[in-house]
Amino acid sequence: MSLSPPTPAAAPSDQDLPSLDASPPGLYRHYKGGWYAVIDTVRCSETLQGMTVYRALYGGFGLWVRPAAMFNESAEFEGRHQRRFVAWNPSEVPLADLPTAHALVAYLRDQAQRRGMDLDASLRPPTPEPTTCCERGCNGCVWEGFYNAMSYWRDDAIDLLSQRPAKPAA
Repeated sequence: MSLSPPTPAAAPSDQDLPSLDASPPGLYRHYKGGWYAVIDTVRCSETLQGMTVYRALYGGFGLWVRPAAMFNESAEFEGRHQRRFVAWNPSEVPLADLPTAHALVAYLRDQAQRRGMDLDASLRPPTPEPTTCCERGCNGCVWEGFYNAMSYWRDDAIDLLSQRPAKPAA
């Protein structure tokens, strides 16, 4: 017995499938503070439910999937009504803490790689973290200088990325 593929008339079309509730690719912050990169919205082959595929921009940089409707929902979290994940324009991310700076560097490096570029070869490396700090809140603190330098690196990286469009997904 041979199995032949379904005829085009028998195969469902995109119009026959439930909405994906797509999460646009980009940089997102979870209401608890973690940063994530949305890679795509895909469909579960068993339930046809839209699923958001995203990567953590901290720790082991794990790859995750969550129902798209849940990813995009607003609800009561930590005592206030807010979105579970909020999209951020990388140029507007406030650089005021180390986890955010690390996440932004990881996100921009990933965006460069998706364009066939190596940011570390194309730009000066990101500013190294300060190793000396008295933690007395000095005027002209080394951390202020670090975040200012990171802001310049981010601007240069975004400018470089804007010159080469992203490659289409394979």
